[in-house]
Amino acid sequence: MIEQGSYLKSKIYDLMNLMINDESGLFEVGDLDGYIDKLIEKACIITIMAQDALQGFLAYYANDYENKVGFISMLIIDPSTKRMGYGRRLVEFALKDLTMKGFEKCRTEVNADNIKAVNICKRLGFTYVGNNDVYMVFEKQL
Repeated sequence: MIEQGSYLKSKIYDLMNLMINDESGLFEVGDLDGYIDKLIEKACIITIMAQDALQGFLAYYANDYENKVGFISMLIIDPSTKRMGYGRRLVEFALKDLTMKGFEKCRTEVNADNIKAVNICKRLGFTYVGNNDVYMVFEKQL
């Protein structure tokens, strides 16, 4: 029997690797294995599966109970299933979960060159609140 964590890790690895190698230059992760291990260990992960294929996933953190701020770390949808509403549904599910857990805000960070991701944030009601060293920061009141 395959351990659920290693099964999920292999599916996430394959999908993230596909995005890293898509030649857009918009997606990069230094230590992919380490990053996925961190997500599996510490983040909440929601997946969309079809016939044993990972169509997309969203990873978010619900651990800042002091400030009541959740954080969406990663949203990836398989390019073959884009424009089917999967990303929106994953984000809506995460926001609903954060609200039920008592969180008041949700933040995310987006590569400024990733116009599609910037537009998705705006469409989903996130507001631009500034930049950090690398990314645009968006926030949504829950």
